[in-house]
Amino acid sequence: MFARPRFALTLPIALLIVAVASAACVFGGEGERDLSEFFPEAPADEPAEDAAADAAGDEQPAAAGGTGPTKPTSLQDQDVDEGLLDVSVPPETAVEAVQKYFALIASDRFGDAYRLLALDARERISAEAFVQRHEDIWAEATITGLRWAIVPPPADNVAGIEVDLVYETDFFGDVADRIFVRTLRQPNWVLDWTPDVIFDGLGQPGTLVHRFIDVPVRGDIFDRNGAPLAVKGEQAVIGISHDLIDTRDEDLVVDTFVEKLHLDETAVRNLVFQDVPSYYFIPIVRLEHNASPALIAEFEQLAELGILVRRETIRLYPQGETAAHIVGFMGEVNPEELAELEVEGFRPGDAIGRDGAEAIFESTLAGTRGGQLTIIAPNGSTLRLLAERPSSPARDVYLSIDLRVQQLAEAALGEEAGAIIVMDPRTNQLLAAASYPRFNPNDFVGGISQEELDAYLEDERRPFVNRVTEETYAPGSTFKVVTAAAALEALDYTLDTYLPCDSVWFGLGPDVPLKNWKEDDAGNLNLTQALAESCNTFFYQVGLELHSQGENLLREYTAGFGFGRETGALGLTEVPGINPGPEWKRLNLNDFWFTGDTVNVSIGQGFLDVTPMQIANAYAALATDGILRTPLAAHSLRTPEGHVVERYEAAPIGVLPISSESHEILQQGAREVIATRRGTGFPIFRTSSLRAAGKSGTAEEIVRLEDVFEEREEEEPEEEDEQSEGDEEDEEEEEDDGTRNHAWFVVWAEVPEPSLLVTVVLDDGDSGAADAGPIARNVLERTILAGWVPVPG
Repeated sequence: MFARPRFALTLPIALLIVAVASAACVFGGEGERDLSEFFPEAPADEPAEDAAADAAGDEQPAAAGGTGPTKPTSLQDQDVDEGLLDVSVPPETAVEAVQKYFALIASDRFGDAYRLLALDARERISAEAFVQRHEDIWAEATITGLRWAIVPPPADNVAGIEVDLVYETDFFGDVADRIFVRTLRQPNWVLDWTPDVIFDGLGQPGTLVHRFIDVPVRGDIFDRNGAPLAVKGEQAVIGISHDLIDTRDEDLVVDTFVEKLHLDETAVRNLVFQDVPSYYFIPIVRLEHNASPALIAEFEQLAELGILVRRETIRLYPQGETAAHIVGFMGEVNPEELAELEVEGFRPGDAIGRDGAEAIFESTLAGTRGGQLTIIAPNGSTLRLLAERPSSPARDVYLSIDLRVQQLAEAALGEEAGAIIVMDPRTNQLLAAASYPRFNPNDFVGGISQEELDAYLEDERRPFVNRVTEETYAPGSTFKVVTAAAALEALDYTLDTYLPCDSVWFGLGPDVPLKNWKEDDAGNLNLTQALAESCNTFFYQVGLELHSQGENLLREYTAGFGFGRETGALGLTEVPGINPGPEWKRLNLNDFWFTGDTVNVSIGQGFLDVTPMQIANAYAALATDGILRTPLAAHSLRTPEGHVVERYEAAPIGVLPISSESHEILQQGAREVIATRRGTGFPIFRTSSLRAAGKSGTAEEIVRLEDVFEEREEEEPEEEDEQSEGDEEDEEEEEDDGTRNHAWFVVWAEVPEPSLLVTVVLDDGDSGAADAGPIARNVLERTILAGWVPVPG
């Protein structure tokens, strides 16, 4: 008897297994769950071969009105069919279920996408947790959009589908991944969802998407010669770790902080006994950056008690208050800023530049943060790198200022509220920009106390205001060069044009007498003599003539000298000041522009407001080639190794509205201010070895035009003479009328090829020549004679 071949018995069984497996592949499995109740029976009259074809998922051309296989979505073509976003219509195929799911996810409709999850998946994660998981990952990875494409399956109804995903992120750019989605029919097609559907590998228990941030070391700030102004420093942080503290020593630990550092015991106990993991380092106190090394060493010997010393890198300002307004300071990002900066890798507690160069060059000093987008295990180890963005290094900022000149200017200013600008008019580089009062940027390192901050904010002198560019003043007689320029160009004045310099001027009528700053008549003067003498009544007459030619005429020349707009100073924040005119007065005061307004502006008073930087910049152009340029507080950007990455040069922003002949006349007038006996600067510079030129000015802080120049018929004339609103260059003591004078002096040397220009303004002074003049001479001479003026090139 022959033995029956074994394969003859097993072949039918094998065929049956293959058939069952094929059916499971098409419809997807649900383990031991019986889903037969969800499947409708095939129609009795359906041909067996058609039913078999349907069961096998054969791709057949769609009949009229039929669905047919769904076309895969392209990564480039993301115009999603609105039908995919309609959750009221169940998907008819596995492919359509996947398409609907990712269309909803790409539209940030996470809650609707959850409705396409299989029953088991819903048991594993709630709708709320599903939405929260996606929102957290979107925030962590900075995802802003999603493109997706299904890898074409062999049929529309399959148990698993591959999908190519491209996440659009703010931080990493496009992040691509290919994931695998299992599909089930219950009775509609659904996704057997796991976190692997978001990123491949995320489905392992306890895994998270995490963004590691690489923060470049912040760049330093130096003066033009490399003297440190803002650098990396070190701060000792003293704290504790409970893992190292014997419970019997807890009181001793508290007493140590209280006794050695004079801290409040309750505050120390609240810090020591925080409810945090025992291995945490709990900071108790941050010592000052200049804390005694002996004190730090003393605490380093207390490790056996559980007291530890850590050193943190901090921002340090080795020059203290010197150049504080130029250098600036740093401060912690607030919640509103963090909402915008978080996508760039910023975290709570990070600091950014708040003022000065620290703020203006923030992106340069900070570099660009890089990082890695990863899937991490519960222990923090990296399981998979999803994307990476390299960081870009920070650069050091070299300012144009010379620390020696800055210290000289600040010492010369002393505790007088005001500003001093020292500029090289050949390059427009600032060698010094002093402003008083100042602040100490070190006060903000590690956070400023409320008491210290209140002291700054409540100071009426406003120490945070950089008077160089952020404060405006009436320019007084320093503005007369503009009026003189308009006379030369628009009124055809020459050196042969003479006007009387009377002690009182009645050009606005007998009831409006306007005084000169001198009580005696000075006779007839030409333009350069009037500039040297700083004769108010001469320029009142010029202002009257300019007004008769046009209400906006003087305003146009004022704009031509750069007033009423920012200078574009690189490395400084500034305000535009006010160049007033008819339209300005109508918009701001709802009033008409009167003849007296123009007359008042002609001597640098009235509504005219300028910054010291605007005056310095206009005079730098006047002293040289007549071209207005951007002032430079920054010199260059360099690598930490000192290699120059970028060197700054002043950019032309305009040309003074004067001819070369007029230019020479104005320069001559400025020279006569210093070099002739009638000049207001002559007493100050008579013993100087420098060939200098310049202009003095004294301006009232508040001018009430309605009290002086109102030209309305119903008003009665004043019984007493109005006080002059121009320069008060004499040194006689006057009765206090409640106003305050700003004292100005601008000077440059050497003539005719100047290499240095100094501008001084004092918030409160009797006379520009007497008060600001000596300060200007001191800074000018000492800078030049010390050899601190840069060599061009």
